[in-house]
This record gives sequence, structure tokens and C-alpha cells, in this order.
Amino acid sequence: MPVTVASYGSWESPLTAEAVAVASSSVGSVVVDPTDPTRVYWLESRPSEGGRYVLLSKLVDDYDDSTLINHLPDTKWNVRTAVHEYGGGAYTVYDKAIVFVNWADQGLYVLENKSSEPRRIGEQEEGVRYASFAVHLSGEYVVCVREDHRVEGEAKNTLVAVRLGGEPGRDTVLFDRSDFVSSPVFGSDGSEIAFITWNHPDMNWDATVLRRARVVASPGDGGAACTLEALAEVAGGEGQQRESIYQPRFDDQGSLHFIGDRSGFWNPYHVDGSGDVVQSLAKPMPAEFAEPEWAFGASTFQPVSGRASSMAVVFHLDDTTRLGILNVETHVIDDLPVPGWTALSNLQMAQTRSGEPALVLVAGSPTESPALYTYFINGIGGQRLLVAGGTKAAGDVGGLDVGSISVPREIAFPTRLPPFDEQSKEVQAYAYYYPPANVRHVGPKDELPPLLVMIHGGPTSATHAVYSAKIQYWTSRGFAVADVNYGGSTGYGREYRERLYPEFGRVDVQDCCAAALHLADAGLADRRRLCIMGGSAGGFTTLASLAFRPEVFAVGASLYGISDLEVLAKETHKFEAQYPVHLVGPYPEATSVYRERSPLYAVDRLACPAIFLQGLEDRVVPPNQATLMVDALRKKGIRVAHVEFAGEQHGFRKAANIVRALEAQLYFFGKVLGFAPSDAIEPVHIFNE
Repeated sequence: MPVTVASYGSWESPLTAEAVAVASSSVGSVVVDPTDPTRVYWLESRPSEGGRYVLLSKLVDDYDDSTLINHLPDTKWNVRTAVHEYGGGAYTVYDKAIVFVNWADQGLYVLENKSSEPRRIGEQEEGVRYASFAVHLSGEYVVCVREDHRVEGEAKNTLVAVRLGGEPGRDTVLFDRSDFVSSPVFGSDGSEIAFITWNHPDMNWDATVLRRARVVASPGDGGAACTLEALAEVAGGEGQQRESIYQPRFDDQGSLHFIGDRSGFWNPYHVDGSGDVVQSLAKPMPAEFAEPEWAFGASTFQPVSGRASSMAVVFHLDDTTRLGILNVETHVIDDLPVPGWTALSNLQMAQTRSGEPALVLVAGSPTESPALYTYFINGIGGQRLLVAGGTKAAGDVGGLDVGSISVPREIAFPTRLPPFDEQSKEVQAYAYYYPPANVRHVGPKDELPPLLVMIHGGPTSATHAVYSAKIQYWTSRGFAVADVNYGGSTGYGREYRERLYPEFGRVDVQDCCAAALHLADAGLADRRRLCIMGGSAGGFTTLASLAFRPEVFAVGASLYGISDLEVLAKETHKFEAQYPVHLVGPYPEATSVYRERSPLYAVDRLACPAIFLQGLEDRVVPPNQATLMVDALRKKGIRVAHVEFAGEQHGFRKAANIVRALEAQLYFFGKVLGFAPSDAIEPVHIFNE
């Protein structure tokens, strides 16, 4: 194959924006019916169908789709909830009955085994939303989170029980004494329930309370579905250690397990026979067994059926993602081999038609996007692919062969903590570095590649070394990429993720600039062509970097990003309404700090071009944030582009919009950096060009 010398950024890539949109299809929200663990259910996002989430299932040991069922083929059904705006936990399955939320009306429905049409249940007025479901063993009702927007002011989040049969009636409120509630789970005999609660100003990764109660059945007369008695705080409550608790689980013997970060890392714990919380490990590990729950339904931790005291666990330790079986009595983790996987999630316990125990999970690697697998824990057959993700395999991605895939390596680079003066402490931060890769092209010997610094959203979140078509879109065209886990990211323990408190707009900016300059100093990027891009909170860090460190970057792209922290503090939705208290400070007491950190108030310091991409139905970051910034840049005479997407919320789900957003960024970067993309791209209007 001939190799052509061409300027970085102008390389011809077989990975088109259309192929990236196809690869944006995802597999997730995996559920196994506890009454029939031979069948696995999942949601598949389909950008080609307007971003609709489709509910599918098949047998755990079906590798050719002969048992595949699309349970809701009519395009009017979109299994997605708007609770917390980020959703998750939009359905469950019990005894083949599917309980789910439909996006269009946020209605709660049940699709029964022999029913051809879903039946609506629960309260049906506009403004009621449901998520995070647990069906009682009787099959008579489901317990879930209800978010009620019918009330004046802030929405009300409660734990409710909804009858599955009969005529729709009023929900039974089981718990309403906290700002937030999540993750209800029943004990093995249905007599107990556990769930998580927390209050403003904390997010669930700051501090939560694990509660348990006895479930008392009510007569089936159309009244209350059930009541709770002997409600108790298990961990994180009044007088107990403040910690973030996730994923309550009851095992077959009725013991309660959970993940908490009282040691500084999310580690497993359980309640012993005396009712005391004890470590499930021999001693705390500097490993993360959970991730921040922006959405309901996370699962990295499950009881192993038929094995007393055993939990299947996913954890991140020493830059590797691991899978194992933890015996909570012996405190030993038996590591299970993984074939190069670097991201594992959606862990569920299942079994084959022959009764063989197995895990089902979503897994991906640097050369394969996340896909659904069956994993045999008795060692009889390793793992088998059940459902491909956005890409079936690396060589299957829009013509992108293995040699053109950029494989990342994690780098640790020096940075500093505030106050960024002579007294500043020097520490490390982390990023994944992706070199340019394309078997058909090389760059000129006297040229270094442009570097695109990518910033994850959140900001309390993380990026992983797993195949991303959106990253490969850039690397296959000649860009180097640095995907940064700045201070405040998860995966490195509580101390690291709290570096950002209350320094949002300072620590993240410092770390992203330090990553870019570190790679330029190492001769891996052109110092004059450093670019930065981020979405949501990452969009804020992008704009803050351009405003407060104008000497570092040549161009930036903000996707549904924040430009005015004060507006965010006043206008955002309930889930994040007081998140800024930790990130910046209490509002309005710290108004001056909000303005000091907001790029909008520092537009006079901006000296480089930027492109803004924004969904017009975004409830998380109001569209006017982008408009305000664009207007300010236009008045200043700086090149700026503004692309808006009707019908999109926080993030782009429709295929056409994913394509347009990618191509618009490439077009704009080419204009600013002086290269001509090989792609045929519809021009973007650039103000002040």
C-alpha cells in the first residue's frame, strides 16, 4: 500500500463522520430477569432513528441472534427517562413483564408477556417522571423513584410503589424525607428493601445514606401497594461517617452488600450477622469498585448465584480494569482473565440454557468499542460476543483497518495546585495520549502534528482508554489527541476528585494546559497548533482555558458548554442545582468568584477563535449560554462560529447532527490552523472571517 506524505489534518481517512454516527450507536442498560436468568435484555441507541432507545433481548448463549426479540419495534416507543435529566434505569423485567418509561410522554408502562401493546400504569398527569425500578417478588407492584414536576418550585423526588395490575391509581409514597432517592432493591425473600438517599448541596459522589426497611404487604384493594416499617440508616447517616455509597445488593442468603468510599476509594462492604458494617476486603484497597452515578442503573457489583458470600466485581487498579470474584468471608478476590478489556460495566448475573452460571457485561478495549458479552465464570469457555456495540471489531469501522487505529498510552504529567504561585504544590495529573495513525499517510519530516486536547464532561467523571470513533476521526486525519483526566476526575480516589472543590475553572484549566504543554515540550505536538475541545462542563473548561490562559491554545470548540457560571447556578435543573456550591462556592454569597471564573466576563482576554455547538432543547446547559459568548466574540472581532441543533438536548443523539457537529469542527479548525480537510464538508458560516 503506497504511503503519501501529507500535512497533518489533511489526511484522507476512511472513517467518515457518517461512520462515526453509526458507531455512536451504543449497547447498555443491561438487565437479566431474575425469574428467567437465561435471557438478557438491553437498550440500543439508534442515531439513525433520531436517537431512539430500542429494547432488545436474547438468550444468554445465543451467538447468532436466533432468539433475538425487539420488544417495542414501533418507533413511537423510546425507552428513556428524564429523571435527573440524565436518565438511566428506564426499565426492568420481572417474570417476562417489562416495566418501562416512554420518552415522549414520560409515561410508565408495562408490557406483559402475552400482551401486544403496552399498558400505562402509575399517575398519568403531565410532569410525573419515573426511574430506577425494582419489582416485588409477588409481581403485584414495582418500587421506583418518582420525580414530580407538578409541584411549585423544585421538583419533588420520592420513593413510590406502583401497582402493576388493575386500573391506574395513585402511587404509594414510601419515602419522601430527602432531596434525592435512588437504587431500590428487594431482599431475596421480598421482606426487606434497601435504597440510597442524599440531600442538597451534596451530589451522590459526595455523601449518601444507605437505608433499609421491612416491607409490609397491603391488601389488594386498589389502595396502598405496600408500606415500610423499621426504617433504619445502615451507613452514611446521622452520627455515622460521611461517605458516598452506591449499589446496594442483597445476596441469596439475605445479606446486604454495598460500595462505599469511607477509605478514600469506592470499596465493597457488607452487613454482618450482628448488623454491623464490615469490610469485604482484607484491608482497604487504593482501587475504585464504582464510578460516579450521573445516571441510574450502574452495575459493577453483583452477588454470584449459588456461591455463598461471593460477589462479582469490576474495579480499576494501577491503570488496569479488572474483573473478579470476591469472597467476602475470606476477603480474597479471584481475578478473572480479560482479553485486553479496558472498560467494563453493566455487570449482571445470568445462566445458560444448560444451567451454567455466567456473567453478562459490556466490555471494550482500545481497539474495540464496548459490546455485550457472556463471560463464563466456571472456566469452560471464556467469553463470547453477544451483541456488537457501535463497532463490531476494529477492522470493521467504516473501512478503518487495525493499522490505522491509534492506541493510547496513559501519561502522568506534572502540574500544580492553587494558588499557582511559588508556594504551589507540584502534583501529577493524567491523560491518555493518542498519536496520529493512518497506514496511508505520514506527516512531513519538518512538521509536528496539531494536538487536540479533549476534556470530558461532568466535571466529576472520567475518560477511559477504550475505542472511540470520535477520537479516531481526528487521529486518522493527522491529529494527536490528549484525553485528559484532570484533577477532579474519578478513578483515582476521593482526594483526587475533590481537587476541584472549590476550584472549578482553575484546577481543570491548569491541568489541561499542563497536558498540552507537556506533550509539546516532549516533541509530540506542534506548540503553535494546540487545540482544545469539550462538552458540557468540558465546554466550560475549554472556554476558561481560552479566556484565562490565552497563550496556550490556537483554537477551541465548545459543545453545549457553560460560559457563565452564575447563570448555571441560577437556572439549571434540580439534580445539579447545588453542585456549584462544591465546585465554586455558595451562591449568591460567592457571586464575585462565579464572575471571576466565568469566560463570559473575561471575553476581553480572548485572543483565539472558537466554535460553539448547541442543542436548542438543552435543560442542563441553557442555549443562551452559547449565544451570549458568541455575541461577545463577534463584537470583539474574533473569528467565531455558532451551530445550533433543533430537537437536541444535552448531547447530540441524531445521526445527522452528530455528522454536522464533527464536520463543522474539522472545517473550522482547518480554517484557523491552515490545512484543507480532505473531506467534502458543507461550509460553516464564520463571523469576522
